[in-house]
Amino acid sequence: MSDLIDADYRLLLLLNRLNISLGFGEKSVDTVCKESGFDTDCFLFLANYQSNKCITNIDEVFATLPLTPFLQYLRSSHSYFLEKRLPNIRRKLEKVFASSEEGLRDMVLKFFDNYTHEVLDHMKYEDEVVFPYIHSLMDAVADKKYSINIFEERHNDIEGKMNDLKQILLKYVPGTTDQMLMVNILTELYMSEEELEAHTFIEDSLVIPRVREIEKKAKPD
Repeated sequence: MSDLIDADYRLLLLLNRLNISLGFGEKSVDTVCKESGFDTDCFLFLANYQSNKCITNIDEVFATLPLTPFLQYLRSSHSYFLEKRLPNIRRKLEKVFASSEEGLRDMVLKFFDNYTHEVLDHMKYEDEVVFPYIHSLMDAVADKKYSINIFEERHNDIEGKMNDLKQILLKYVPGTTDQMLMVNILTELYMSEEELEAHTFIEDSLVIPRVREIEKKAKPD
C-alpha cells in the first residue's frame, strides 16, 4: 500500500474518504483493504481511475465488480466533503481577507455558504433517498413507484459553482491579501473540483447505468 501511495500522493485523499488509516507499515493493498472492510478490487479500480482516468474498457471492468462498495465510496465521499473538505476551505476563507476587505469577504463567504447548502441538499437526498432505494432494489424490495430516472431528473451540477468561486478568487481578490494562504485555498479548490468530477463520473456514468439495468430485471414492463 505504501508503494501505491508513494506513486501518487493524491491517493491519500481516497484513503481519507474511505476511512482507511495510515500506519499500515509493509502491509499489502489487499491486507489493508480487508482490515478496513473495503473490497480490494473496487479500491484498485477507484485508485486507478483517480490516478490516471484511463481504465481500458471501464464499463466492462466496472460490470465485473460488486456495486455495494461503490455506494459505500459515494456515501463516504459525502461525509468527507460536508464534514472535512468544505468546512476546512471556509475556515481559510475567513482568514484570508484583510480587515479593509470586509465587504468582499462577506460576499465570498455568502457565496460559499449558499454553495455548501446546495451540496448538502444534493448529498442528503442521495444518502436518504437514492442509496437506500438502490440497496432495496438489490434486495428485491424496492418501491416500484420510484426509479433512478427520478433521481437523474433532479440531479444538479455541484462542480460549476466551485469553479465560479475559484474564478472570483483568482480574478477579483486584491494582491494585498495573504498570498500564500490564497494559493493554499485555490489549490484546495482545484483538488476539490477534480475530486467532485471523479465522484460525479462514478455516480452518473457507472453507478446509475448499472442501477438502470438492475431495474429492468427487477421491474420489467
